[in-house]
This record gives sequence, C-alpha cells and structure tokens, in this order.
Amino acid sequence: MSRFAWLAPCLVVLSALTSVGLVQAPDADAQKKILNIAAKEPDTLDPHSSTLGQSQAISRFMFRGLTRFAIKDGKVTTSEVEPDLAESWTLSPEGTIWTIKLKKGVQFHKGYGEMTAEDVKFSFERQINKAPGTRYGVNLDAIKSIEIVNPHTVQIALKAFDPIFLLRMVGYQQGYIISKKAFEKLGDGFKWNPVGTGPFYFDRHSPREKIVLKAFDKFHGGRPQIDEVNWFDVPEDATKLIGLEKGTFDLLYPEAVTADFTDQVKKMGAIIDRRGPGGQERFYINMTQPPFDDIRVRKAFMHAIDRKAIKETMYPGDLARLASSCVPPGYFGHVPMKFPEYNPELARKLLAEAGHPNGFTIKNYFISKSFFYPKVMTLAQEQLKKVGINVELQVVEHATFHENIRKNLDPFVLYGGTRITDADPWLSLFFESTEIPDPTTGNKGTNFAHYKGMDDLLAAGRVERDVKKRAAIYAETQKRLERDLVCLPLQDVPNQWARNPKRVSAPFDPNYGEFSLHYSYNYPEMLKVLN
Repeated sequence: MSRFAWLAPCLVVLSALTSVGLVQAPDADAQKKILNIAAKEPDTLDPHSSTLGQSQAISRFMFRGLTRFAIKDGKVTTSEVEPDLAESWTLSPEGTIWTIKLKKGVQFHKGYGEMTAEDVKFSFERQINKAPGTRYGVNLDAIKSIEIVNPHTVQIALKAFDPIFLLRMVGYQQGYIISKKAFEKLGDGFKWNPVGTGPFYFDRHSPREKIVLKAFDKFHGGRPQIDEVNWFDVPEDATKLIGLEKGTFDLLYPEAVTADFTDQVKKMGAIIDRRGPGGQERFYINMTQPPFDDIRVRKAFMHAIDRKAIKETMYPGDLARLASSCVPPGYFGHVPMKFPEYNPELARKLLAEAGHPNGFTIKNYFISKSFFYPKVMTLAQEQLKKVGINVELQVVEHATFHENIRKNLDPFVLYGGTRITDADPWLSLFFESTEIPDPTTGNKGTNFAHYKGMDDLLAAGRVERDVKKRAAIYAETQKRLERDLVCLPLQDVPNQWARNPKRVSAPFDPNYGEFSLHYSYNYPEMLKVLN
C-alpha cells in the first residue's frame, strides 16, 4: 500500500470539518503565505550532486548563479543571459580571460555572510576537480584556472575560447554558487543542510515526509512574496492529484504527464504549465557490444521502433512533440535529422542478413521503475518482439538503473533529460569519447553509445567564434549520427507542472514556448500565493 494511501480519506474528513468550522488554523499560520508542492523527495540538496529532476527542481529555490536566463517580453529565454550574482564582466581580446565583477552585499543563508570571489572559486573548483558526488564538472572543463583579484572580482582563464561560457555560468546544475564556509564546516552534512543565496533557505527535512523552505529576507532580488514552501514527498501521481483537488497541494511535479493526468487536472479546474525546451527521451545503442556492433542490427532496431505510436500512447496530441533530431529544438545547433522509418518487415530482413534470421534475446535488461522509463520500455519491448528481438526486462530502482547503465550492462539504453541549451554541452556529454562509461576506470560518463565519431567536430565547435560556422559544425555532427545510427530520439517533452490557479499565480505566460529550462519555475520568488 502507498505510504500516502491514508491521504484521500483524511482530506475528505478535513474538508468536511473545515466547512462546519470545527478546524481552524492558528492565527500565525493563517497569516502566512504557504506554498505546498507535491513531488518526490530529492536524493540530495547539494545542487552539484544530483541528476534527478526533483533535486534540480528544488535547487532553484535555494541557489543562484553568476548569470541567469534573460527575461524578454515577459518570457525567459534560453539563448541569452543577463547578470544575476555577477554585476558585470569583460572578455580579453584573445577571448580566453573573463574578468567578472560580483554584486556587493549578496548574502548567504543562515548568517554565513557575504558572497565573495572565494565562494565562486570554490563552487567551480570542487566540480572541476571532480570532488566525490559532483556530477557536472565536465561542463566546466573549458576552465584553465580561477584567480581571485579582490573579494568582489574573479578572473577565470579558459583553455581556449568558449562560445557559451556565460551560459555555463547560469544558475543551473554546475552554475550554482554555494557557501565555501558552510561546506567546509558541514562537510558531508551539506547535502541535507545546504547554504546558498536563493530566495528561500533550507529550514528542515523530515525524511520521506517533507522539506520546509522559508523566505530569505536578505535575498538580493528582494524578499519573495511567499513565506514558506513545503515540498512533500508524494511519489504517486494519483495521490498528488487527490491533494490538488482537495486543496492540500498547490503545485504538482508529476512523474509523467499522461493524457489521463492532463484530463484529471482540467476537470478539477487546475491547469498545466508547460515550459520548453523540456527533456528528450531517446535510445542510445552501444555500437561496441554484439550484436549491435553490426550497423545492420542497429538499423533493424530503429526500423522496429514505431516512434509515433510510442509518442501518441505516452503523450497524445500536444503533450509532447515527435523528436526531430538528436539535438532537441530550442538548442543552438539543432537541425532536423532523418531516421529509419517504422518498417518491421525490413527490420527482420536486416536481422537475417546480419546472421540473426530467428532474432535474438537480451536477458536481464535493466530499466528504471520511475518516471517514463517502464511505460516507454514496455511499448518498445512489444514492438521489438514483433521482429524477433526479445528483451527480458528487469525493473529496478532508479538509482540502481543509473549504476547499471554506467557498468554497460544494457546493450542499448533508454535515457531522458535536459542540459544546457546548446549543442556543445549536449553532444559532449552524450557522444564525446571521454564520456564513455568505463567501470574499470570509474568513468561514469553518459556516452552510452560508446561513440567516437565526432570528437574532431566538438573540438572545432568549441573554438569557433563565427556563429554561422559554428552552427554548420553542429549540423555536421547530426549528419554523422544519421550515418552511424547510434541514437534514436523518441519525443521532446515540455517540462510540466500542474497548478491550482485559484491559489498560485505563475510568474510567466504558461503557454508552451521556449522559455525556462528545467523541471522548475525559473524564478520561484515570482510565484504568488493568492489567498
């Protein structure tokens, strides 16, 4: 039975008692502006140490970066940045030294004092040096050295010109600035007692129940309108929906936004806020592992997958878009690609030519029990079975799934997520040879295809200053992926939250556009509790 199975009857009773005046909130609480969010519990609150959506979603409430996505015409762009913790910056003529002046007076939570260049240097170097648990150091590999000029000025030298350096400095994943003093004092305890400069500070954590954040009076952007955020651990979407309908929850971060989920949200008078570019769900095929080391087998795999059927089953209508490239729309460098069309007969023919007239079986194929993974993989399993590829699924915890795919235990990997909205970090993370997972060396990279076919292009793109030439380089990377058949994108899914509009107003137009990056409101201090 679900840990929250008790919630539905309790909500009904609470609603009835409140309606007849038998339950009254304390005056202090009644005056508070409290935002109740139903999501899953993060695995950590250290913003540099988790790839899970719920962990990244809550980070934005507590942390900020040197830059932020620019706000234009009431929308948040993903292609331009503006200062956040930084005040200004200059670039040397040769394009390799950034001098960044920090805003004065920016305060850390819990009395840890003013943010300085020491904190910036520490936040980046712990990731560059691959400190245990950190995940995003690869996004800072362009940095050669970091020098403190004075308490409010930091100079960052690059190994070579980096066209997206300021995008890397955005408050997202590797860009978050943490308190050096707090981390050195708390050590491993920092992951459940984080200290940043964001609009809300961490107050307390009741494991498997909720995390409480409170408004930071000294937030440099102005105190948020909301006094308190309660982040409840509610794994099941059905339970989240009950709470939204009864008024227990104001915002939902769902596991998966299906047609049924959307219909229920609309019926109760709530709305779905969509943020793009969103995440992409895709298959990576390990081209070094038999039988997929034969390109005919990889092509047969792709002919066997009915992408449109999977998309329409999972996300009918406008809930998602059929993926058009291995580089998602909204990312710099995106161009449409061509993929082998759904053709089971041709798939069987190719398998026979490759020496598998009766197909083959993949035993102990590991798949996560969370998010979209089991549903998408079950659909793909049935499609593959029709051409003779039998996949015996082993459903495991999400953390175990991540461990196993980095041990190369699955010959092809279903994966999803989002990254910095530029082709360089996206392609570097998933297709550069240095990111090939290798359990013998401890490399936990995400090049699950074990691809080595675009290192030269990635190197060229990083030093190219001409925007048109740089775009042409990334167009060529996508042509090579077409040729080598190592990645099959399925669908591009916008980031979606369910919201009670009578209780909470969103900071920006909720229509699906290419603004706001991840599974969170980009500026949570702009959320407002209405009553």
